[in-house]
Amino acid sequence: FSITFGPGKTYQYKYETIVNFNEAVSYGKTVGFQLSTEFKIGEIFRAGDTQLLKVQVTTASISSFARPEVKGELVKLIKYPIYFEYTDGVIGRVYTSEVESIFCANVKKGLLSLFQLQETEGQRDEIDVAGECSAYYAVYGGRITKTKQNCQNVEIAGEYENVNKMFGVSPDNSFVTHYDTADGIIKSATGSSRHSIVINARPQLSAAVAAIQRLHYVSDAAGAAAISANNIKEALDLIYKGEAKKYREMLLPSGPEVQECTENCEKPVSILQNVKEDLTSEKLSKIVSGKAYLKLLRAFRNSGKASIEEVLTHKDSYNIVKQLIDVAAATQTPAAHEALMQLITFTDESAIDYPERFIFASAYTTHPGEYLLKGMLELMKKKVPNESLRESIALGMGAVVNSFCKPYGNCLEYSTIAEYVNYVETELKSCEEEECKLLYVRSMGNAGLAKFLPSLLNQALNSKSSTVSLTAIQGLRRMKISGFKDQVNQVLKSIFHQNKRNYDSSVRIAALEILLQNGISTGGLRNIVLSAMYDQTEFEVSTYLIKRMKDLSESDPKFRSSLAVVLSDPMVNNYNLFAQKGKSSAFTGYLAETSSANCTYGLYQENTKSGVMKKSAMVVNVLNKQATQPLLTFGIYADGIEALVGDAAEGEESTEATAGLSLTMMDVLLRPVEFFRGMSGLMTAVWNAPSEPVSALQGNLLLQDYSHKIHLSNGLIVDASVLGVASIDLSGKISISLWYKNSHSVITNSGALVVEGSLQIDSEELKSGIRFSTESEAFIDFQTDVDFAEMPVKMCLQMKRPPISSRNSVEKFEKSRYFKKRLTIRKKRSSSTPPVSYFINEKNSFMCTAMDPDQ
Repeated sequence: FSITFGPGKTYQYKYETIVNFNEAVSYGKTVGFQLSTEFKIGEIFRAGDTQLLKVQVTTASISSFARPEVKGELVKLIKYPIYFEYTDGVIGRVYTSEVESIFCANVKKGLLSLFQLQETEGQRDEIDVAGECSAYYAVYGGRITKTKQNCQNVEIAGEYENVNKMFGVSPDNSFVTHYDTADGIIKSATGSSRHSIVINARPQLSAAVAAIQRLHYVSDAAGAAAISANNIKEALDLIYKGEAKKYREMLLPSGPEVQECTENCEKPVSILQNVKEDLTSEKLSKIVSGKAYLKLLRAFRNSGKASIEEVLTHKDSYNIVKQLIDVAAATQTPAAHEALMQLITFTDESAIDYPERFIFASAYTTHPGEYLLKGMLELMKKKVPNESLRESIALGMGAVVNSFCKPYGNCLEYSTIAEYVNYVETELKSCEEEECKLLYVRSMGNAGLAKFLPSLLNQALNSKSSTVSLTAIQGLRRMKISGFKDQVNQVLKSIFHQNKRNYDSSVRIAALEILLQNGISTGGLRNIVLSAMYDQTEFEVSTYLIKRMKDLSESDPKFRSSLAVVLSDPMVNNYNLFAQKGKSSAFTGYLAETSSANCTYGLYQENTKSGVMKKSAMVVNVLNKQATQPLLTFGIYADGIEALVGDAAEGEESTEATAGLSLTMMDVLLRPVEFFRGMSGLMTAVWNAPSEPVSALQGNLLLQDYSHKIHLSNGLIVDASVLGVASIDLSGKISISLWYKNSHSVITNSGALVVEGSLQIDSEELKSGIRFSTESEAFIDFQTDVDFAEMPVKMCLQMKRPPISSRNSVEKFEKSRYFKKRLTIRKKRSSSTPPVSYFINEKNSFMCTAMDPDQ
């Protein structure tokens, strides 16, 4: 058979389509619409194998899916016919009146798409109402099943997603249509498509939309005579002759409706009046701050430069400019960037608060444009007068490069990326001072480009500065080094075993960490284990090694198997290996465990030979099926402290006392903070130590960022959107008593998470969809008590979290100008997690008991 429409005939069909919305995972009541029509289709012109067909809708009504009794007439669908080219079951160009609404044209395109059909079994690529699709046809006599896959939107402007899988969205879709044909006529067709989005970090947050189409043949009758013309254009000119409005030519894919202002839209400056109190610094790390941020972000993304600039410079914005910079940077549009550049100056050496906040927010952009790369590279080359700001720019530039390059296999083809790579490598080679080298090495680490691997390995292996070597090794964290594993492991083993020269213990431990996590041969692991047994000159390194291997073996089955092989040898597995005398430790535990993801914390501490802490780190990661995402690495370092308590090792009495903090958030290294350097710096730090909590880092960071247009098989377009923000506040206080020789410090990590998502029909005619959200806030206290009245130094670490409460909500709705009443269904659920005090290690527990027996 061959699907065709005979000349001089008109075929009448009934057609109905349903769109409904629900949760993708747990189902509640479904909402949506049902549209029912009757139409006639027939040939009006033929040129060779190509027919020009006319479709005229004769009746059209709409009803609520959840309330079938609620109905309305869709008269505007009847007014204008639609024409299309048809060649051997393939739909070509589509023609309709210039005054036909996009909504009506889309509905009719969905109807037309059912006539795009192949009569033989096999696969072909098609331009479909849903975009460019790969269609497979299975033929069973007069029954045909059509399955569509890999449909790509023809227009992708305004579509984006977070390249980070952990904070991304997993979309899914399916298209199937079943046909019954006879005598070259489609007797019936039933099609269904389903689209869903699931939040990777929290699969309970999800939404789905389904579209169903049903086509039934009614009858055929004599039709109008064919138009006499030389070609299709001439035929269309004759059809529209005498009409005030002519026709417009389109392709089959559905097109977006132009909406100047959607429901409940407000100007950004109006929204500012409602959210200004919630965006103050005092509200950061609270749910209200996150919700205010998202509301203003949506407005900024739909606004031009003038509207955004009006908000940034408004008199009511004076106390919240930093939070507005967070919003404008996350907007990620040229208009927002231009507005920010009008506000921020980088040439004032003393006024760096605004520039620092801009760089901080830009480092976490989810889909940065090339305009941001160019602007930051220009700033980096200018070498702004403030050294701290200069370092922040270099670090931020590296982070933006990483986000920009993640979707591409090789992004060096972009001139700005190539220019950045060349500039950083050239500047690093010309550096003589340690601080200069650190600036570019840290930028390379944040960028994570494989092109930087030789430079980082060279600095790790050959730098005379232990700080530079350590930073270079840590800079490998974002690189996909699987293709360079042998090269990397060779350098790291040389550093750990000190084959060519001696290295600082912290450098060796950093090399060890990557060796163990990157995968090492059983023979290589045996050599590392033996070094812990026989090299007791650095017994704290040996102690850390044993603790870390034990810790890693509990979570990594592959490493556990390799370690078991090594320890099967009694020459290795004995008292000398495990009876280490150091106090260094490594421990990993669970902050939270859920069915969809686990959050782990690692506490790692390296001590000096005298027992004084040299480095400590808290590492927080989130793991799920998609990825492992580093959330936070909070490190404190100290050097030369032994001299202050009179217990310096021989040869280290002259080491200058220093201490500081390094912070990596979501795998982006931020500018380190030095607490003090030297005795005078220590005394200043002691007298100026804050007895009340002081915020060291604040901001709103965009985590989830997904925007996509779903073109349904019935021609309607659904807008899929997910936005999520983390509102954070890192604060601390410390009290030091030189008289009692003790100290007490508390570092508080506070945060709130707000995620909002939706699937809804993108049309002024019909409003239906589903919205979902989750919100929670919590904080963790990390308390440190140190008693250095006598040696060895006593130290107690405690980590506590209060109860966590979270709220989830789902809202489904139906609204149409053809209905008298709208429908809204809401569902809310709250949950709480009990408080917890986290285990650190046994030695710490004993020490805490000894220092405070009553606790």
